[in-house]
Amino acid sequence: MPAHNGTEPIADDELLYRRVPVSMGWYTEGKLSPEAFDPRKDETTGISVYRAKYKSIEEVAKGKSKKGYYVAVLRAGDLRQNGMEIVPQSTPDDPGHAEFPDLTCHNRLMPEAQERKLRLAGLCLSVEGPFPPAT
Repeated sequence: MPAHNGTEPIADDELLYRRVPVSMGWYTEGKLSPEAFDPRKDETTGISVYRAKYKSIEEVAKGKSKKGYYVAVLRAGDLRQNGMEIVPQSTPDDPGHAEFPDLTCHNRLMPEAQERKLRLAGLCLSVEGPFPPAT
């Protein structure tokens, strides 16, 4: 059986996590804003998500935000059924990193990107947290 190193295809039943900064106000009163999926300036090849088979929600929630993070939970198969591609994009220090190549900092203002962000927010299974800032 081959070792899993993050390069294997993402299964339809895999859960994916997207970190959402508390400070941005993108999750309030139980509602997730499509802006939670807005590509950052450095997301040139696709917005980042993390594969649950490699990282816990608590690990994903660790970051530089002074106010901490929420974590949006998505299922890969739901995204594919809605026309969105998810690709493994492992790094040496993070085998669970993956990306949505159809949503980048370069196309973020296009109508198609706005529609994808809306769809992602609607497909979110849950939002966990908030998790406290890393110390």
